[in-house]
Amino acid sequence: MGDKISKDEAMAELSQLRSGGRGGTSMFAPMLDDIKDLGEGEVYTDTVEGYGRVSGLRRYVQNNTQEEYEVKSAKTPGQEDIDQSDAEYKVFVFRSKE
Repeated sequence: MGDKISKDEAMAELSQLRSGGRGGTSMFAPMLDDIKDLGEGEVYTDTVEGYGRVSGLRRYVQNNTQEEYEVKSAKTPGQEDIDQSDAEYKVFVFRSKE
């Protein structure tokens, strides 16, 4: 029979299991720290390799901020003909409420 735990407990356990018990942090954690420090009217930008990283950042931000932020992206100039898994993307993180 299964157990019932809180969402916070589940997320903490899942993070621990995925890190192999090493207590590792997500590659997106430093970005999230910068995102949370955004002032009013400011937008966080960065460049990432591959659309998988864009999706990962989007999920990480959504799961750790109660959807306070919106992540948008576009391929950088010269990347238009490169497959999305290999292309370089510029990401923009906006506050959802602005």
